[in-house]
Amino acid sequence: MEWLSETTTDNNGNAISNMAIFSGLLKEMRTSPGYDGTFRRPLNLKPGQAQFSEIGLAEKWNLGRKKMHNILARMETAGLVAIYNSRIGSTVSFSCIMGWKNSDGKLVSNGFFADREPNQMCHEYPEVQV
Repeated sequence: MEWLSETTTDNNGNAISNMAIFSGLLKEMRTSPGYDGTFRRPLNLKPGQAQFSEIGLAEKWNLGRKKMHNILARMETAGLVAIYNSRIGSTVSFSCIMGWKNSDGKLVSNGFFADREPNQMCHEYPEVQV
């Protein structure tokens, strides 16, 4: 996926790898069901999802909210994630992650993984360990 190898410029003119932004979001992914207690209105998440705030991500990466919104939209268009926004909170489902290994070494399938046509790009992230 070419977009992941590109960069985005932050508010200070510094280059940020799109892979770093995606990986930062991926680190927040739930590997078991539950609530993310770091939010004022936590959502009940399933494995393969993360709750996020565009404003919080923008602040974390020193980007404007609109630029962060566009980055998330680009991830969704590329098939990396599926985004759901509501008045209560926003979630991202990692549709490009087939699964991960749990602490017992067992493979856990991601219920949000989207099957792709043979010519569509989808990355496997075997390094995702919990």
